[in-house]
Amino acid sequence: MSILPYYMIDFSASACMFEIRINDYPVITQNIEGQVATMIPINYAILENGEQTISATMLPNVGEIQLHPKADLRFKVMLFDVTNDFKFQNQFDEYQSKSIGDQKLPIIKKNGVFDAKIPYKLKAWQNGINLNDVKDVKQKLLDAYYNLSNSIKNGNYKIFQEKIANRELNMVTSMYLSNKEAQNRISELISDFESGFQVMPIMEESVLLFIYSNGKTAALKKPNGESALYLLNKKTREELMIDITFYIPEEKSNFEVI
Repeated sequence: MSILPYYMIDFSASACMFEIRINDYPVITQNIEGQVATMIPINYAILENGEQTISATMLPNVGEIQLHPKADLRFKVMLFDVTNDFKFQNQFDEYQSKSIGDQKLPIIKKNGVFDAKIPYKLKAWQNGINLNDVKDVKQKLLDAYYNLSNSIKNGNYKIFQEKIANRELNMVTSMYLSNKEAQNRISELISDFESGFQVMPIMEESVLLFIYSNGKTAALKKPNGESALYLLNKKTREELMIDITFYIPEEKSNFEVI
């Protein structure tokens, strides 16, 4: 009997800023001063069958220059069958960082591979141009962020949906969502936009450019690793992060959400 494979990363971290990438695409970036432990799906970063790469980077917390003595990161890739319910199938090698102690370390990196079998093939950044060859790449990316944020700010949600359509198609495909579930994703996001959240200005002088996916995707982030594009509810002080990446499709010259 065939299964619907659903790959997840089970991780815990403490006293560090860390990033985990699948196939050089970021699936989690957090600045953790205390502790955190959870599981996140990663199917959307697995474009096709075969060997997948996984990499993790541990950095000092924002404002520090070396890793905290208690900095720690553990993660493992887990496979579930979601045909009817979440049923555990397999676990791949687990990584546990070594104790920092008195060592003065600015960074720790870990690389690995695992094999994945999926019933789909995503059309994503593999069809993009190499961004390392693009002139004024940060300014072009800023323009793309402004266009997307303005569609939210001005309530042009149809345009917003059109801009994120390729991304949503890949999310829906990789998570095996129904048409109704796919529409609910968008409806819930728009509902959030209309419930007191306002788009915050992108601080050009402080946002950082990150190029991922072996040169095919890019994102702008704040120094703490959070997306440069976010909304704030001034009454509740809640923040809504729009965590997205962009690419430039072959034969085109402008960034698109992917």
